[in-house]
Amino acid sequence: METILLILHAILAIALIIVVLVQRAEGGALGIGGGSDGMSPRGSADILTRTTAIIAILFVTTSISLTVLSLRSTDRSLSFDEIEDISTKEDMIDSLPELPQLD
Repeated sequence: METILLILHAILAIALIIVVLVQRAEGGALGIGGGSDGMSPRGSADILTRTTAIIAILFVTTSISLTVLSLRSTDRSLSFDEIEDISTKEDMIDSLPELPQLD
């Protein structure tokens, strides 16, 4: 399951990069010119914007899913309750190694 999700995540990343690069920026960038397919430039921009949003949502979803799967396959958890508490700043400073002295 994790391998399939990882492959899907990589495909979504590549697709997201391609769709973003194909969009026409205000300066022209790598955007496609007006095509002869009968679509207006505005209609083409709307489709690319929606496609970008959908791919981005799927990308974030697979990222979160991969994180949850990774945490479930190990003994780690998403809880912050297990973080060791350092009582004071002085204790933390005392635990640091001593710096070498210059002659």
